[in-house]
Amino acid sequence: MKKRKLNTYDIVLTGILTAILFVQEEALTFIPNVQLTVFLIVLYAKTVGYFRTSIIVFIHVLLDNLVMGSMNVITFVPMLIGWEIIPLVICTIGRKIEKPVYLALLSIPFVLIYDFIFALFNYWILDIDLITWYTGGIIFDIVLIMSSFLSILWLYNPLKRVIDSFDNKYHKKKDDSEETDNETKPQE
Repeated sequence: MKKRKLNTYDIVLTGILTAILFVQEEALTFIPNVQLTVFLIVLYAKTVGYFRTSIIVFIHVLLDNLVMGSMNVITFVPMLIGWEIIPLVICTIGRKIEKPVYLALLSIPFVLIYDFIFALFNYWILDIDLITWYTGGIIFDIVLIMSSFLSILWLYNPLKRVIDSFDNKYHKKKDDSEETDNETKPQE
């Protein structure tokens, strides 16, 4: 695999994808735990890779905590760890998984791990009882699992094609211009 340098296209694409991730979550805050966050992080990991997705996740978590006024250890750290697990798993052991149904099934443990990380931090720092945590939040976990599962199942293929088409058009134009530059250079 050829390594590419970070260029203007990569920076702009990362910014756009970060904005989409952030805006959709903020736009859906009025419906508890209905969001496209797991879906988008899975999609980004599959289309733009681990490095750019990790940057997107970090910026998203930072912005989310700043806007919501929750910039503290109890929310920022577990949120960052929980969301960063997704691109890590998708880009390592899940790199060959392409079918939406399998990616949707992966969203179930992603949500449960995300919630477990929050539970641990609240247990360690605030001494919140884990049984109370889980019994009080089970319905919210189910809602997040369902919204993540269904969004991956229904939206993954169409949106992956869109991102891939942008990526292919850019790289084709870039490759064509490099070939033209090489053809115009005198041979030594």
